[in-house]
Amino acid sequence: MGKTTAVLLGLALLMPAQAYEAQDAEAFFPKWGEYAVPDTPYRSENRSVSVFDLVERSLTTGVWEGSPKVQAERDRYAAEFYATLASRKVWHEGHSPYTHEYQGPIVWDIVPIPQAAPPPCDQPQPTGYDAESCRYVNSLFKDLEQRDPEAARAAREIVRRGRDVWFKGTFGNQDEEYLHLARTVGRENVWYPWLDTRTRPYRFSKWGMINDPDCEQGDASTNWYDKCPDPHSSGVLGYRKYHADPLKDESGKVVFDPATSPYRADELQKNLRYVLGGPCVQCHVAFDPTNPPENPNEPEWENLHATIGNQYTMQPMQYVMGTPEDSLVRQVLGRGHRVGTIDTSLVATDFQHNPGTQNNVMDFFNKRLFEEEMKHPVTGKISTARTRAVLKGGEDSVGEHLALIRVYVNIGMCTEECWAPNFPVPGSFFGEKAEQQPFRIAQCAKDCEAWNHADAKMPDLAAFLMTGGPTYLLKAVDVDGTPGSAFVDTAKVPQGRKVFARECAQCHSSRVAPDNIRADKAALARFYEGHVFGSEQFWELEFTEQERSSEAFRAKYLVADADGNMRPRQFASEGVFAQDWLSNDEPVPFHIVGTNRCRALHDNHNEGHIWEEFSSETYKQRPSPGAEPNVINRMVPLLGGKQVPGERTIEGGPGYLRNFSLLSVWATAPFLHNNAIGELTYLDNGTTVDYTVAGRVAQFENAYAELMMSDNPADTPHRPQKVSVTDRDIKVAPREDQQGFIKLPVAAGTPIMTFTSSDPHKPLFMKCDDPVENKGHQFGVSLSDDEKLALREFLKIL
Repeated sequence: MGKTTAVLLGLALLMPAQAYEAQDAEAFFPKWGEYAVPDTPYRSENRSVSVFDLVERSLTTGVWEGSPKVQAERDRYAAEFYATLASRKVWHEGHSPYTHEYQGPIVWDIVPIPQAAPPPCDQPQPTGYDAESCRYVNSLFKDLEQRDPEAARAAREIVRRGRDVWFKGTFGNQDEEYLHLARTVGRENVWYPWLDTRTRPYRFSKWGMINDPDCEQGDASTNWYDKCPDPHSSGVLGYRKYHADPLKDESGKVVFDPATSPYRADELQKNLRYVLGGPCVQCHVAFDPTNPPENPNEPEWENLHATIGNQYTMQPMQYVMGTPEDSLVRQVLGRGHRVGTIDTSLVATDFQHNPGTQNNVMDFFNKRLFEEEMKHPVTGKISTARTRAVLKGGEDSVGEHLALIRVYVNIGMCTEECWAPNFPVPGSFFGEKAEQQPFRIAQCAKDCEAWNHADAKMPDLAAFLMTGGPTYLLKAVDVDGTPGSAFVDTAKVPQGRKVFARECAQCHSSRVAPDNIRADKAALARFYEGHVFGSEQFWELEFTEQERSSEAFRAKYLVADADGNMRPRQFASEGVFAQDWLSNDEPVPFHIVGTNRCRALHDNHNEGHIWEEFSSETYKQRPSPGAEPNVINRMVPLLGGKQVPGERTIEGGPGYLRNFSLLSVWATAPFLHNNAIGELTYLDNGTTVDYTVAGRVAQFENAYAELMMSDNPADTPHRPQKVSVTDRDIKVAPREDQQGFIKLPVAAGTPIMTFTSSDPHKPLFMKCDDPVENKGHQFGVSLSDDEKLALREFLKIL
């Protein structure tokens, strides 16, 4: 048992059930005790996998046990868990956000924005969110409760706290928008028209944003913000509001106090009353595919799934809606990002256009473990430890703890203290200022207390994420009452399973086939014979009646339980840990998978680059997958786009994409890492994306049809090539901050990657030159129509 895990378990067992000040909490929550805890069962799957299970099964990862300060003061950080979910800057005398310079010295202190802790789950709750959290954790660990009630209580409390981090933890990340992003787009353009409560009736229809079910439309008495029982809820899930600093005039007199001043017509556009921080659910919460809401603009908590990933929103656009239509940021985010994607290297840019999907998190505990060499970021000691592959190319390869906290930095935590100082200086071409510098974890823990606030909570967050499970179509019920089974031709499933075993499982199964048979389809069919790829609940659908009744099959693959029922042997021995994760999680060279390669070439985790300390030594020593031709920067007149002699060798870790899991693939179309295969469909009104079960199935079938087509334009039929382009003439500066006198013209119809996949500090050649977004993954294209249909129906039950 690792030190962090042991301490976490100890704290969970010792922490009192009522670790809150009742009077303060009741003052914080105006509807304290008004929400009863529901006990309705879930249609989606939740997994009763605890930290105890992870320790017992040696499924813990990484070498990081928390910063030195967190380890020394763990009791204090545990006691202040809720008080430190958010924070803000207090500027030293003579300094302010208006005077702070890019990469300037630290002239502020980090102080928490207190939030009250909710009561235990055996009591009514202060918000519907808290009641839903109790419903969630109460559905877990029932078997453990029968054996050890105290252990079950501890496991539930850990998961509940982790869920609160997922929904409420922002750790001062509002600074990324108001300090850093404002340098590029202008402070006047960082505002949120959707925050106006009068937009609540159409927030999802227009922007794909999920309304907080606890809130209701406000009015003049709420200054035209939503009315919510949680004072930090903006009314939109994933966006937490905190009072802005008082506005002062030149003499220092306060002219607008966010806590007391009456409404001003310009306060929303100028962010006078509130600033917004973003917890993880801004990208990951969406409608439960098995239980969609009747009205997508007014969902109930039971209609939401915390980790499915929001396929329906252009999340980066929500922050910059004040920008002009012809601005670079509007074109890159609005035209260059497909719905449901975000380029996570936008801020700490790798100068490659590579938007990726907002991932779902399902059965994370069943992801494959790899042993890799890791360097401890404080001691420098290199040792072997386990890790799970995270991110599209497996870059975050140092265990969940650091992988999770890096995401918080990536969405704005400690931006000015630890992140932006390591960016290249716009307009520089030589020396250190023209290069990324590595983010140093030890420095960040020392100079940014918000790091420690988050660092202390990452084990809880990981424990919550381990409980997220799949959403099975066969358990879904549509808004009109249609059961999910109506969308599956179950008669074709056994044939589709056989096709999957031969053609797909070598990459998309966590039961890893030996290397010597991966190219032998007949051998693969034998290797996966009797293996259940989907849920145990529906295992019988994967095999014909003849197979299930065969004595040889029953003897080899089934076993009787205590009640005499026959169960697949894999589940009888391992339970949920035998669930196939539907990927071997192995990295595949970009030229083999053949998809748009810019995401595979992402190099922020290379040695000497910003996220160096978040990738393992093993990652950085991966063999080169090949080389890229030198292509002259496409912004260069006349010569742009021409290939010249010489190549650039890809090395240091990039050049690969992981084989992605197919869990709940029916619910997560469009496909590929960038959502480029398939398109969303819309309801009859033409403006609201079809979020229903029927809509998700239709989107899956359309994407599947495109996936099974040739990407060669010379073939008939073939995929229509998709390239994101500008929709009007614009001008861009040859600097990432868009400052300077030089403005280069870009005509309407120009591929976005023309100016987003070149490094302005090394402007001669393209960093990545690959405009077509929906090519590649030609596996299965040559199957017969009957095989394709059977495979499609099989994939629906996973």
